[in-house]
Amino acid sequence: MIYYIYFIFLGIAFICSLASIRWHKVFCIKIISVLLVAGLLTEVLATFLRRRLHLHSNYPIYTTYLLLQFILYTLYFRSLYVSGKSRRATVYLLLLTPAIWTYTTFGVFGILDWNSYFIMIGDLFTVLMCAYYFYEVFTSEELIDLRTSREFWIAGGIFIYSCCELPITGALNYLANNYPELTLELENVLQALNILMLSIFIYAFLCPLLTNTTKSS
Repeated sequence: MIYYIYFIFLGIAFICSLASIRWHKVFCIKIISVLLVAGLLTEVLATFLRRRLHLHSNYPIYTTYLLLQFILYTLYFRSLYVSGKSRRATVYLLLLTPAIWTYTTFGVFGILDWNSYFIMIGDLFTVLMCAYYFYEVFTSEELIDLRTSREFWIAGGIFIYSCCELPITGALNYLANNYPELTLELENVLQALNILMLSIFIYAFLCPLLTNTTKSS
């Protein structure tokens, strides 16, 4: 049941992102919109078309999506950073990410297994990118209205989800082999975290409109 709620929120967030792009054509929002549509396609393939594609597991689909997800996260924060050094650091990360994914996917686990190493590394770098973005925001001389800052709220949603996902997915292979019932419960927790992150995304996409409506009234 919670999976379908997550799927609905994913679709709503994507629609809201398109509306947000129409109001303000900002590159970073386009990146998140691409991420959301990739998430929708991934869920359709992994859940509804897996048998038609004759796949015994949906892990290859999710593992491939993870690579795209972390690349898009890096591009998102690169578009927000002010410091030249931080922007250059994201270039190295963009080059390093596919190499780490390839090694851990084919050299350690295999494409048919859950790549817990890559998602742990990806979540760690994502948390660090979020933290540095917050540092730039709070130390900037430019005043930013955080209530209406789409970039800030999106970063916050990513930060919350990545922090909570990191310890769960890192232990997922071990738990699946030894505690299958607990694994199912934790998967529901991850879906709930996804819904929370998408709810924050939806607010981020709509908050400029909601603020303008409040001011005009």
